[in-house]
Amino acid sequence: MISKLAQLVAVCALLFTPLALSAHQGATGVVKERMDLMKTQKEAMKVIGAMAKGKVPFDAAKASAAAQEVETTAAKIPELFPKGTTGHPSEAKPEIWMQWDKFTANAEGLETAAAALKVALEGEAPEWKAKFKGVIDACKACHKTFRAEKKKK
Repeated sequence: MISKLAQLVAVCALLFTPLALSAHQGATGVVKERMDLMKTQKEAMKVIGAMAKGKVPFDAAKASAAAQEVETTAAKIPELFPKGTTGHPSEAKPEIWMQWDKFTANAEGLETAAAALKVALEGEAPEWKAKFKGVIDACKACHKTFRAEKKKK
């Protein structure tokens, strides 16, 4: 007879495994690496965004660390997009490789915007929110051209 605890663990595993797998289902190698990098950036942006919206108290050290994370990961973007790494589960559009100079310029723009945000946050400058918008705009510019839209379920 299976114990109640074992049954509960089995049910939880069945319920939550699809959630854990769905984000990067089937991703391996460099595609998984870049998806993980983008997830790291997204989480860093959430930290700063929550402060910008007043949902959590402003913490210059945490926000600056998050901006540093975006800056550091932005520098790695081009190396995670070797030719031929399109198709499911990747959301990368072929335009990346057809417009490589624009793509790498967008990555550099994100890195520069994140660095400017970090400096503003470290000095607790009042314009940090405008610098944060610059980072958001840099993300959007790249995604608009180079990321396939997610299929609605």
